[in-house]
Amino acid sequence: MKIAIVSWLLPPTPSGQSTMLYRLLKDVPAEDYCLISTAETETVEEEPDRVSHRLSGKYFRISRGGELTRGYRLVFAIARELYNVTVGAFLRARQIARIVHEENCQAVMSCSSGNDLLDVPSGFIASRLARVPFYLYLFDTYSQLWTDPRTRSIGRRVESFVLRRAEGVIVTNETACDLLRERYGVESIVIHNPCDLATYESHAEPLVESTDREIRIVYTGAISEAHYDAFTNLIEAIKLLGNPNVKLHIYTSVSPSKLIANGISGPVVFHEHQSVFAVSLIQRQADVLFLPLAFTSPFPELIKISSPSKVGEFLASHRPVLVHAPRDSFLVSYFREHDCGLVVDEYDSALLAGALGRLLSDRKLRHRLSSNAWNRAVLDFSLEQAQAAFLKILDLRPAETN
Repeated sequence: MKIAIVSWLLPPTPSGQSTMLYRLLKDVPAEDYCLISTAETETVEEEPDRVSHRLSGKYFRISRGGELTRGYRLVFAIARELYNVTVGAFLRARQIARIVHEENCQAVMSCSSGNDLLDVPSGFIASRLARVPFYLYLFDTYSQLWTDPRTRSIGRRVESFVLRRAEGVIVTNETACDLLRERYGVESIVIHNPCDLATYESHAEPLVESTDREIRIVYTGAISEAHYDAFTNLIEAIKLLGNPNVKLHIYTSVSPSKLIANGISGPVVFHEHQSVFAVSLIQRQADVLFLPLAFTSPFPELIKISSPSKVGEFLASHRPVLVHAPRDSFLVSYFREHDCGLVVDEYDSALLAGALGRLLSDRKLRHRLSSNAWNRAVLDFSLEQAQAAFLKILDLRPAETN
């Protein structure tokens, strides 16, 4: 079966979503899929530290023509979005359906993205115009990507309508799967965001027991409203430890000035974003890896079902992970159930300081958590396992090897 995949960002453009698509599709024959987006895809290639490269399948860029962008007062905002998910989505769907016919695709799959809310309804309408099955890949729940609370009910109606008519739904974790089942009676298939475990197979050096060296708490990745207060609480916890050698090292593309403006300052060392190859070594040399989600944010449901692409990397790093996130989140339930990280699910700097102190002082605890984490990485986050599940769902085939 050949499938048309609709996604706002596509490989090799840097983003977690495009990286996941690259990993899942890189071994699929080019003639078995095509890629459709309203965004311009990067063409610069062959950089040695690229997270992903351009896929071998055909790329198509379509227009956002017909989508309204003006009108932000209440009545106008509702009217604008109603127009977009009906007329605007239909106009875009005609472009997708034309590609589906020309490329002889037997299915359409849309990937959810907060940067383009019409990918989901336009992909669904295109599948109906082309009379082929529709699949939905939810990197986040669609309705909560409508960050404006005044119009989120529109997103919820679209979500309900499309989910119940999709041939298959893919989600990134079990919490999202449970949410869709409870809310819509829809069954979905979990594919955890895959990690290339080969990069992490060599064990890192154990924590050196010393009172005079710097202790590195490491975070790698994007930082936004989905993380801010968890970071500020960690900084307070580090201060409570009273050890000037404990430092938080942040590797991110977000500017230090923006982080400082949101309270992330103090015993913090800022670093530039690193390549996927460099960051694996940084993670494996950390004393503690920090995995945060905000306790107060504009989008609590996204926090609840969030499964950052770095989860598999942290599990595979052979380093102890400190999880600081709300109690009802996927991160907390997963790490607690499998005993693969130390969890603090309350917004309490004293509790967080106590947990951090335990990790730094208890060698047996670190070893147990790190060992369990590697086992979970192999069982749930391996690239080979994710690729096999993805190919089975969409009835695709792996590329032949010589």
